[in-house]
Formats: sequence, structure tokens, C-alpha cells
Amino acid sequence: MEEKLYREYGYRMETIKAVKMRRSFTGIFGFIFAYPFTVLNCYRLLGKLKPAVVLASGGFVSGPVGTAAYMRGIPLILQEQNSLPGLSSKLLNLMASVTYTAYPEAGSRFMRKESVEMVGNPVRKFIGGLSREEGCSVIGCDPSRKNVLIIGGSQGAQSINRAMEELIGTFPSDFKDAGLIWQCGRGEDVRLKKLCGRKNINAVVKDFFGRMDAVYAAADIAVCRAGALTLSELSQCGIPMIMIPYPYATADHQSSNARYFQQMGAGIMIKDSPEMGELIREALLNLLDSDDLRGRMSSAGQRMVKEDPAEIIAGKLLEYVEKK
Repeated sequence: MEEKLYREYGYRMETIKAVKMRRSFTGIFGFIFAYPFTVLNCYRLLGKLKPAVVLASGGFVSGPVGTAAYMRGIPLILQEQNSLPGLSSKLLNLMASVTYTAYPEAGSRFMRKESVEMVGNPVRKFIGGLSREEGCSVIGCDPSRKNVLIIGGSQGAQSINRAMEELIGTFPSDFKDAGLIWQCGRGEDVRLKKLCGRKNINAVVKDFFGRMDAVYAAADIAVCRAGALTLSELSQCGIPMIMIPYPYATADHQSSNARYFQQMGAGIMIKDSPEMGELIREALLNLLDSDDLRGRMSSAGQRMVKEDPAEIIAGKLLEYVEKK
């Protein structure tokens, strides 16, 4: 997906072969063997590109690039999106000039706390720029209904799809006054469209929506995973959230993300479990029936939005560019 976007916008892209450390004997051994070679490749690549500064955003791909930047004496900036930083971020924090975070808990997990600054996660500027009527017009949904967005990330989420499919099949009357905006992932859209049609449910079902600004503008409630950027975008738009953390995320960081938003009053966290269908139904009915509850969650989410994190991070990067 990233490669497609880079080509579309005309950016140059270099790729590296990075190995993720699996938590098993063979996984750890394979990582120890491969990591020095990946760092060496990044060291050579940075020597060719000669950047003024390197921005790392965590994850196993960032580790060798950030390490190579440090070895070359290139300034390193780290941006940690999640509430629980992974091993790569903890390593890079020791080398970074500044570590930007989006959650209070993240800062306490780093060794070099003096370099940490909480600014929030960057959100694309066009998110939140459309009116509800404009969003509904672009997406093709009914503005007179309370629209429920079902989104499991860019690839969809099978367990969320199955839970919603079960609810629609068993309790179709729950959705008689609601509309669905369903990003279901590749290969699911035709079947789920037919299901909604059979149950007379007003739904716009797609494998992937390109215009997320319109999707967010049209949505009144979101059933979602708890990826850091998804939660940041939804809170910026003031959309009440029913958050279902991906249970296999590294160190269960999505649960930590969701707990923070729940504590701040911006959403409801539900565990991905066999019982989650009934829990989603209960939460959805409460939100659909209460304008006051939706309003309080919406306001709580928008209060969490920091002043433009992208501008702060870009400003710091440009300081190094201008020094070079």
C-alpha cells in the first residue's frame, strides 16, 4: 500500500530487507543473525542518500535504519504512535535527539525520559474538513440516519466482520433507523452487501474506502480496532468509538491505546472474544438511543486533540535541514 502511494505522489522510495524478531528460539536466533546485515545495508544506503535528519516511527523496520543513522552521526527523531513502545522504539530512544509521543504512558516506558515530548499523533489535514452532508453525499449514505462506521483497518478485521454479520442476521430490527458504512476488507464486500440487502439494512459496503475524510464526516459512531492512528483520526472528528483491540498486537499495545481513550471518556473498549457480538450490540444500542451519550463521547474525543503534531514534528525536522 505504501509503495503504491509513494509512486502516486511522485516520491522516491528505497526498500530494505528487515527481519522481525519472533518470540521463539529460532525467531530470536534468526533476528540476531540478520540484524547486523540489515544495519550494514542501511548504513550504505544512508551514505548514498546523505540525509540531513532521519525520522523513525517505531516498528522493526525502523530499528536498523535508526541504528545506522546514529552510527553515521545523522540526527535521529523518533515518533512513537502507541501507548506501549516496542523494542525498536526503546532502542531508538537511546539514540534519538527527540522522542515524540502521543500517550502519557509511552513516556514512562523510555530510558531517556528527558528527550520525550508528548505532542499527539499527526492526522492528515483534510480529515475533519467536510460537513456531514458533504460526507454522506460522497459516500452515498443517508444523512437522515445515524450512520455506524465498521472499520477494522485498511485490510478489514475478520472477527469484527463475523460479529457484525451475526448481529445483522439475528437482530436486523436493531438497525432499522441506522445506516452502516462498512469497510470490510478484500473479498468480503459482495457477500456482506447481499446480507444487508436481504435484511433490508441501509448499508454502504466496500472492501476499502479511498475518501476517509468523507467516511469520517458521514459517521456518527465507529466500531473499530484500536490502532493509534485510527483512534487519533476518529477522536479528531469527534466520533464516539466502540474499540475492539487486535488481540495479537505486539505487547497487546492496542488494548493499552483503547484503555486510555476509554478513561478519557471518548469510547468503549470491548475485548475480541466469542461474546463480543452481544457486547457490541449492547454498546451500539446505548449509543444509538442516546444523543447525550454520543455528544459527551464526541466532546471528550475532541478535547484529546493536541495542537498540530505534524507541524511540530516537521518544524523540528526542518531545523536540521536548515543547519546542513
